[in-house]
Amino acid sequence: MDKSVFSKQSFEEAANHKKIYDVMNDSEKSSVFYVLMSAAYGFVGKPWPKMDKTYFAIRKHKD
Repeated sequence: MDKSVFSKQSFEEAANHKKIYDVMNDSEKSSVFYVLMSAAYGFVGKPWPKMDKTYFAIRKHKD
């Protein structure tokens, strides 16, 4: 990993990121979102994982 890309930021510098995202179009925001999500959830370089639907179940309420 190239650590020269990242740098320590002050709170003011970190707050300025909103200005950058405001001028991006939707496709640019989408690609940034994908990169951040893949890094956060560990699927970097892989396709978006499928949702595990076995966790969810349909229940009927008794009337």
